[in-house]
Amino acid sequence: MTDPIWNLPNAELDAELEKLPSVVTWSRVEPLTLTPDLTPGLQMLLSDPLWMLARQWQFGEFQGEDAGTPISAVVELQQAPLSRLQRGDQAPVDLLNESIPLEARIEAEPVTVPAERIRAEAGLQLLRQLSAAGLGTLRSTAVDLWGFRGGAAIHRGRVPNADRAAAEIRALPNTPNAMPDGFEPSTAARAVLDNWLRWYDDYLVHTDGAAWNPHRQEYRFAVHAELPAGTVRFAADEYTTGRVDWPDFNASIGQLGPTPSDRSGTTSVQVSLPAPATFPGMAADRLWEFEDSRVYLGGIEAGPTDLARMALVEFSLAYGVDWFVLPLDVTAGSALWVHQLEVIDTFGRTTLVNGAGQPNWSMFSLAAPGEQTFAASVFIVPPVVTHLLESDPLEEVALFRDEMANLVWGVERVVQGADGRPVNRAREASAVSVRTQVPGDLGDAAIAYRLMTPVPDHWAPFVAVPAPEGGVELERRPLLHFREDGTTDVTHPIGVLLNEGGPRLRLAEEEVPSDGAVVIRRYQLARTPDGGTALWIGRRKRVGEGEGWSGLRFDTALPPFAG
Repeated sequence: MTDPIWNLPNAELDAELEKLPSVVTWSRVEPLTLTPDLTPGLQMLLSDPLWMLARQWQFGEFQGEDAGTPISAVVELQQAPLSRLQRGDQAPVDLLNESIPLEARIEAEPVTVPAERIRAEAGLQLLRQLSAAGLGTLRSTAVDLWGFRGGAAIHRGRVPNADRAAAEIRALPNTPNAMPDGFEPSTAARAVLDNWLRWYDDYLVHTDGAAWNPHRQEYRFAVHAELPAGTVRFAADEYTTGRVDWPDFNASIGQLGPTPSDRSGTTSVQVSLPAPATFPGMAADRLWEFEDSRVYLGGIEAGPTDLARMALVEFSLAYGVDWFVLPLDVTAGSALWVHQLEVIDTFGRTTLVNGAGQPNWSMFSLAAPGEQTFAASVFIVPPVVTHLLESDPLEEVALFRDEMANLVWGVERVVQGADGRPVNRAREASAVSVRTQVPGDLGDAAIAYRLMTPVPDHWAPFVAVPAPEGGVELERRPLLHFREDGTTDVTHPIGVLLNEGGPRLRLAEEEVPSDGAVVIRRYQLARTPDGGTALWIGRRKRVGEGEGWSGLRFDTALPPFAG
């Protein structure tokens, strides 16, 4: 047997390698341990133990703190359901039906004509209930009696109009077998119609719309809860987002009338285990632990005036490990007050933790600064919807400042038509200017006198007027239009938003900032806690797109046909 090629002398090895094919190959080079034991290489031994002691001293590990780690917490909690609701200046009402979301109770407004699709879907529900009750033979009778007479062709002759059906069912005598004209008397069929009518009334939520404040273009409402320590009033004066949450409320001692029976609060004791609070970017509590690189608090740049930013970084890096999270079981739609909190540490000591509602500390507090009652520590968990579906806008109004004309404009972009469907006003608006030829033989110097530049019909001006209590308000005024045929007319908004508050709608001056505002009305659909659905029309207000310019000018002289 010949010797392997790698046992040949170097000269012969080179000659043999030249005979091999010129294919480049790679091999991984790995170190070989001198002993079979790999442990010494993985121990990362240090020759100077004082280096480790110095690092521990730098990290503050030698600083002794006479404290133990919390291992148990006993919480005495007072909790009460929200029991009264006041919308705007309306008289308070009991808040008992928890199947309707709080947002719907606040935002819902009168619906004169529901959208055609809603009436058709509710009519389909009536047909389904008739079939489920074994009365499928009455489906065609319901369509013939309450069918659509106009609207989309897809609905005519196929589904009942829910509004027509509901009106006739409400007018029936209160007898078990009374039926509308065209139906045979039937107790079973009457029960189906009554059940459907109750479903339809709950499906489309109606209120008087008293929570909407036209002066502010915001919702205003209040709720109260009766805790064992006293009754607390939670007021929300600037609600615009469509999602009710605790920052919307201001808490104070007070009530909205007598609390309904069985809606008073209770006191409970809960025992739980505190857990260390964690957040992205917090300092690691072990020397060799890799920290989260996605949030690097040490790399935040701050200038001499960024005191809040520097305080946040200092607090996070130095004191972030001193906080613990204590979970509590609370009921949605209730107010709560932590009456007492006792913490037991690893040394067996019990520490009474006082509330944070001190004069210099008001984080998460809903009460006004300086509140000395228990309302300073009360919290609210409103019964909000988890998911919401929104339709296309039924009405959309843009409010913005026009510094050149010294006016504020309310522009109706979309309004709700007579059939309940949205109408784009910008496509239908007309804007003409009045031009009068200057008389006389001026030859080449002929000019046209324009009394006013055009402003579309869907633009409504707001002018500054004195407020009754001082300051300035914005009052809507009608807009005078000059037509091409020489006639004049006055235009007003045709939607709901700019007509509420009367023909002289007034807005608070600060509600139209330099960025402007956009107010939208649209249908909202949400699941209720009992698995049903609630439908209502709500409003939203958001920041606008900035200032605008209408191009409005008066008394201008232009060449003929210049516009």
